[in-house]
Amino acid sequence: MTDRNIMLTPGPTPLPPQVLEAMSRPLIHHRTETFGALFASVIEDMKWVYRTKGTVLMMTCSGTGAMESAVTNLLSPGDASLICTTGAFGDRFVAIQKAFGLSPEVLPFEWGRAVDADVLRAKLKTLKGLKSVFLQHTDTSTGIVNDLKTLAHVVREESDALVVVDSVSGLACEPLEMDAWGLDAVVTGSQKGLMNAPGLGFAALSERAEKAVAAARLPRFNFDYRLIKESLAQRETPWTPAISIVVGQAAALKLLRAEGLDAVWKRHFALADHARARLKDALGLPFFAKNPANILTGVILPEGVDGNKLLADILREEGISIAGGQMHLKGKIVRLAHMAYISKADVDAGVSALSRRLAKAKV
Repeated sequence: MTDRNIMLTPGPTPLPPQVLEAMSRPLIHHRTETFGALFASVIEDMKWVYRTKGTVLMMTCSGTGAMESAVTNLLSPGDASLICTTGAFGDRFVAIQKAFGLSPEVLPFEWGRAVDADVLRAKLKTLKGLKSVFLQHTDTSTGIVNDLKTLAHVVREESDALVVVDSVSGLACEPLEMDAWGLDAVVTGSQKGLMNAPGLGFAALSERAEKAVAAARLPRFNFDYRLIKESLAQRETPWTPAISIVVGQAAALKLLRAEGLDAVWKRHFALADHARARLKDALGLPFFAKNPANILTGVILPEGVDGNKLLADILREEGISIAGGQMHLKGKIVRLAHMAYISKADVDAGVSALSRRLAKAKV
């Protein structure tokens, strides 16, 4: 056992000391001026992160809750939608829609590859009356990044569909320009690039998306965007929020503001480059993603190596958390995150641990 705790997982991610300190303060009531000021600052700073002048809503939930909210607030029974899947989280959008009685069209891509814009264009030409296209910004199950700017342009050229994006793991890590790229709804969570604890979901909406919210007829209550938006004027949420996490989010956004969003994106690019150089030199194993994101790197393990045991041993004996593969990749890849508050020293420690353990596994 060890007292060391290094998190190289793609969510939750390590927290800056300023965020930990903020969340440790005495609890405040959520119907007060003090909380209202914090809440308002978070909403305004999130507009800055999204690069939008549109509406930003906050919910107490996981990233999956934010994804569900996009489905229930934008669609009605019988609506036609297209979901581009590039991994486990595109598949999750499919599962959410089916849970609400919808029958989405699915355009699947090989795990490890991003959405092909030409394939998307060809698919859109075959579909009529499409209400929405659902995309992933990044997918942590595969470590890919999609070219949202190009994909949104294709959707705009070929249809009137809303462009709905899961950026739970991408926002504040990879470039995203909501207004400039013509994105209609972008959801995210607090526990990844936003450098906060799990518990908050956010949705940013264009004017087109807000019109869809007004017309949508799927069941909704806790995540009803109409109710959440009504509360914005009072600088509060309709239901009791995760107060301490909101306080932490205000602190984390202050740090992002001070650094500057372009600088944050450049930092992630540099850290991804550093991580891949170290992984290549130390392990010499193939990378999984053909279109890699700056948030994490997936490495394919040698045949005969039990990835689950490998990572469990590293966590137990060295105090370093590294993620394994999901679904059919379980035990076959490792996913080393390099996002948010993760440092070069953290990455170096993780790569060294993997190198030592793999050397033993091959003996």
